[in-house]
Amino acid sequence: MPSAIWEDPEGFGGKVAAGAGAEHAAFLQQIPRAFDTTTGRISEPDAVGALMAFPLSDVAGNITGADHVIDGGTIKTL
Repeated sequence: MPSAIWEDPEGFGGKVAAGAGAEHAAFLQQIPRAFDTTTGRISEPDAVGALMAFPLSDVAGNITGADHVIDGGTIKTL
């Protein structure tokens, strides 16, 4: 299920669909494939929030720096 930013036909998702020449509801179903996500789904706000909370936890007390990409594998890295 796409997050709220994609669901509003008058908002961002609707504008991207229109720019792609697609009907909004059909476009929503195609987003993971269109962006070639490895996981086959769009990242949800809860996943982003959980990662943002992690560095503040006691478990992360010895981490001094890291990069985390929450994109479902859209950016392919080695």
